[in-house]
Amino acid sequence: MDKIEAENLLNNSREKLDIIDEKLVNLIVERTSLAGDIARSKKVLNKDLSDPERESIIHERISKLIENKDINKEHVFEIFNILFAMSKEEQKKYL
Repeated sequence: MDKIEAENLLNNSREKLDIIDEKLVNLIVERTSLAGDIARSKKVLNKDLSDPERESIIHERISKLIENKDINKEHVFEIFNILFAMSKEEQKKYL
């Protein structure tokens, strides 16, 4: 690969990352927007804000999704733990 090819590859990869980042942000917003429905349901069902069993189920499902993929499992779990925290923070607004 010469410098021009490397520069093109770098720019193309960064453009793809920008598109993926935008999609990720939109998905995070969509995921977080469900917190109100979840909080209202939990209130009626007299359930706690925190649901470690559900989080465990999600971790198990994610483990299966990333099985045999070249990705750090612990980092993926960290991302989901942040998403859980965001959801709980949002749910508090409705309780």
